[in-house]
Amino acid sequence: MSYKLYSFKNVDEQNNDQWATRSVEGEIKSCETRTLVEIFDKFMNGSKWKILEAGCGLGGWVHFLKERGHDAIGLEYEKSVVDRVKQYDPEFPIVQGDITDLKYDDNTFDAYISLGVVEHFEEGPHRPLLEAHRVLKPGALAFVTVPYLSLFRRLFAHPLRSFYFMLRTLRGKKKYYWEYRYTKKELRNFLEQTGFEIIYTDIDDYKRDDKDHHIGLYADFFFLRKRGGEIWELNAAGKFILRIGRFFSPWLFCSGQHMVARNVK
Repeated sequence: MSYKLYSFKNVDEQNNDQWATRSVEGEIKSCETRTLVEIFDKFMNGSKWKILEAGCGLGGWVHFLKERGHDAIGLEYEKSVVDRVKQYDPEFPIVQGDITDLKYDDNTFDAYISLGVVEHFEEGPHRPLLEAHRVLKPGALAFVTVPYLSLFRRLFAHPLRSFYFMLRTLRGKKKYYWEYRYTKKELRNFLEQTGFEIIYTDIDDYKRDDKDHHIGLYADFFFLRKRGGEIWELNAAGKFILRIGRFFSPWLFCSGQHMVARNVK
């Protein structure tokens, strides 16, 4: 069963916080050591693909795919984020828009990418996934990442977080919905219900050979973040815990699960 994650900051405050310390250059650089590189290279090879990244943020992956020779475009809801990318490069292929109401014809794209986006819809991810299904060609691929409801999060991270939020709300602190964290079965069901067939599943985080960064530990435990460091960079304690976790399984502390799904029409 999914975990509903709350924040003490509203949506606007959360959005401002998550982009304030990030840059286009940093997002482009961060792609280099992510597990998604291997997934994209595995499935999107050979011919030039027409790709939409829906909810692209500062456009790191759009840049990555353009460098691979694909016809990639990014769509982002936040105008301020789009403006920052255009300041970096006025010709950058990014537009402002709503992923639940795409201004593209049916059967337009060879691939649709959604990385940490659909979990932010409190009513569930069906609307954006149905739009993905509509704009994809028959047999085209959807690459979808959502936060993973791991055993570690169920047993440790989430109970601690829930207890902390209970104490703060008892003192009158208001909380706001931020995201769901889903099991593999839940994400699989969402994709199948909206017209997709799952063909591949993997983690979404940093590669094993990156010893300094990790999205899961950084997101779940603020005290494991390197003070003054880059986004997702761990301090010494975080790096030690990461080494232990990777000894057992890359799924133990990972931030996201990633599924590649074929559009069935």
